[in-house]
Amino acid sequence: MKEETAVANAGAGSGGSARDDAPRRVRRRLAGGWAAVWLAAAALVTVPTVSGAAPQQASTAGARPAAPAGAPDQAPLQPPSAEGDCDTRVSPDPESGSQNGAAVKRIKERGELIAGVAQNSKLWSHRNAKGDLEGFDIDLVKQLADALLGDSEAVEFRTVPIDRRQQALEHGEVDVLVQAMPITCRSLEGTPEEPAVDFSSPYFETGQRVLVPQNSDISGFNRTLKGKTVCTAYGSTGYELLSGDGQEKYGAWMRARPGALDCLMLLQLSRVDAVLTDSGLAAGLADQEDGTRLAGPQIGKDSYGVAVKHGTDDLLRVVNATLEKAGKSAWQKSYDRWLKDRLGPADPPAPQYG
Repeated sequence: MKEETAVANAGAGSGGSARDDAPRRVRRRLAGGWAAVWLAAAALVTVPTVSGAAPQQASTAGARPAAPAGAPDQAPLQPPSAEGDCDTRVSPDPESGSQNGAAVKRIKERGELIAGVAQNSKLWSHRNAKGDLEGFDIDLVKQLADALLGDSEAVEFRTVPIDRRQQALEHGEVDVLVQAMPITCRSLEGTPEEPAVDFSSPYFETGQRVLVPQNSDISGFNRTLKGKTVCTAYGSTGYELLSGDGQEKYGAWMRARPGALDCLMLLQLSRVDAVLTDSGLAAGLADQEDGTRLAGPQIGKDSYGVAVKHGTDDLLRVVNATLEKAGKSAWQKSYDRWLKDRLGPADPPAPQYG
């Protein structure tokens, strides 16, 4: 198993000068558990870049006008609205065709699976004390490598920032993305900036959760957010929820950053009041810092899927067959190890094929 490389620099330190004007009490906390957060973020910008692309910056095209003087730097947030009306259950049945087409043959000829992952997502894909990647997503990648190559260690991990995920697949920089990535109409259909991708059957069911400091008066995604600043990741489901119509309903403000860890750092520095992200990722953030809590119930329902380049159905069939084979035993073992303590008991999602 190769040491992972970075598809593009992730801009993890995008909080800018926030640290300089942070309250003194917050700076002291960095000497403890929060130092690990900053070190994890720093690791993103020190690993080598393999794509040759310049670091990607999230686009601000079409952004709403700047907030009034003294207000946060993004638009008021919106109530949830439908992300799209496409059918997300379009993944091929493992038995519906070949499992040894061009995409699978390339992987076998290469002798290793190139997997796009995160390296700082606690419980899902993060470095342990030895510097090795581990977590729920990493367990799944190893199952895929075993199914494709007969060797769970035949993997090259490449870290991929959230705003480069679909491009990385389109350009062949990775074979699969296993990065707690929600199956959305936007990703399936693509946009002028983001190529369409295909997804496996769901391997995890989730929704959106609000993460706040322990002493916050925010009780969830509701009117207690009025006048508050909420951070979410560019291009995420949370971003979709926070940037639609009806912006007067809750009266909060949105601040968008490249990823959930960036939002976590801003929360720690008292630059935002809350973070909105997938419940699975929120559980990892809460596990990373005991000064935070999850506020309110889960919002809506999302599913995580393994993403592949659009049109590589042979690879998708192998992925779906692996998920079926993992079934209750391997999935449950991994879930119980990484997620059960934070999210409670759960079962693997039922297969969904188009």
